[in-house]
Amino acid sequence: MAVVVAFVVGSQVRSPWEVAVANSHSSPLVTATVEERTLVVAGQDVTGTVTLGRTQDVPAPDGEGVRAVVTATPVAAGDPVAPGAVLVEVSGRPVIGWELPFPMYRDLRGGAEGPDVRAVQQALLDAGHYSGSVDGEYGPATALAVEALYRAAGAEPHEIPAEAVAAARAADQAVADARDAVSSGREGDDLDEGATGGRGAQEALADARQAAADAHTAALTPLPAAETFDLDGADVTLVRVSRVGTVVEPGGPVAQVRSGAASVTARVGVAAADAYTVGAAVSVSAQVGDATVAATVTAVGAFVAEATQDGAPPGYDVTIELPEDAGFEDGTGVVVQAADGDEAAGLAVPLVAVREDSSGTFVLRLPPGLEDPREQDADRVRVTVTTTADGYALVEDTDLTVGDVVVVATSP
Repeated sequence: MAVVVAFVVGSQVRSPWEVAVANSHSSPLVTATVEERTLVVAGQDVTGTVTLGRTQDVPAPDGEGVRAVVTATPVAAGDPVAPGAVLVEVSGRPVIGWELPFPMYRDLRGGAEGPDVRAVQQALLDAGHYSGSVDGEYGPATALAVEALYRAAGAEPHEIPAEAVAAARAADQAVADARDAVSSGREGDDLDEGATGGRGAQEALADARQAAADAHTAALTPLPAAETFDLDGADVTLVRVSRVGTVVEPGGPVAQVRSGAASVTARVGVAAADAYTVGAAVSVSAQVGDATVAATVTAVGAFVAEATQDGAPPGYDVTIELPEDAGFEDGTGVVVQAADGDEAAGLAVPLVAVREDSSGTFVLRLPPGLEDPREQDADRVRVTVTTTADGYALVEDTDLTVGDVVVVATSP
């Protein structure tokens, strides 16, 4: 009996060696407990670059057989550019700036149809030069509005091709001749052959009138695409312009404009993201010098998983609008600092417990009472991170409760 009892007891006892072997095949988890916390969101410094707006090169008109020479500069570098103004004059022809939903991509002549014609009509309507229907058809009313655009800018409209003018005159003469033929045919209306001839003359007159209408449409004042330039938004400034007498390559840059407000773009890491929400107040300081201004975050981009070429970590690309009198030059490197000291309270988990995949942000929660939990035993619980600080994340919109156990990591 003693032997039996000793065997049973011995079978229940595990040697240190057996325990070590068992542990070598296990992967114990590092876990944490969900709790209520109050976090102090400290200010976070990030670096950025000043952009004074979007720059655009103004190309010289590409006239066939015409040498491109700057003949006038109505707007000086540094001056604002108003829609409808001549930006520069090349070879005696103006380049007029205006606002379109997209740049012109072809010359417009009488009879042209399409979305570009509709865009031009709307721009002319907004400028007070056009009162017709925005129907996308380049007709007489549109041509008159184009002439008004040029004259308001102090320039002469583009010449109508001589052959088109000659064709219109010839078509008018053909209408007059056809009308005379109809009149002559009416004298013999009481004769059968005269009546037949009269009907033929009427048809010829109708054809001549249609041909004349087409010829006059073709002879309307054109709008060359090279003589307009699409200004990208408001607050446009002429950055530079070639001096009078400069010979430029046809289609090459002859001036440059900048549009939009001055701003800073900066990459903000995940840990600092809560301090750089839209509307947040920040201070912007030059990396070299003592210039500092107050500014506001105006846009936050989507999360970018790749680091920048400058070594900025994955995070969010933030846009910060600068005041007009900021005084920074384009491309200036700056340091951006968010306000600090704000407190936030709520349900907290360690920041390293928060995971993310294509479906969203989540934590792994373990069921209660497991003696040897493994990661595959955990359930995914969706969370929305609202604040991060001191290694913790405040979460909401979740099924987590205080006391839940979440997976932080798997021990090696």
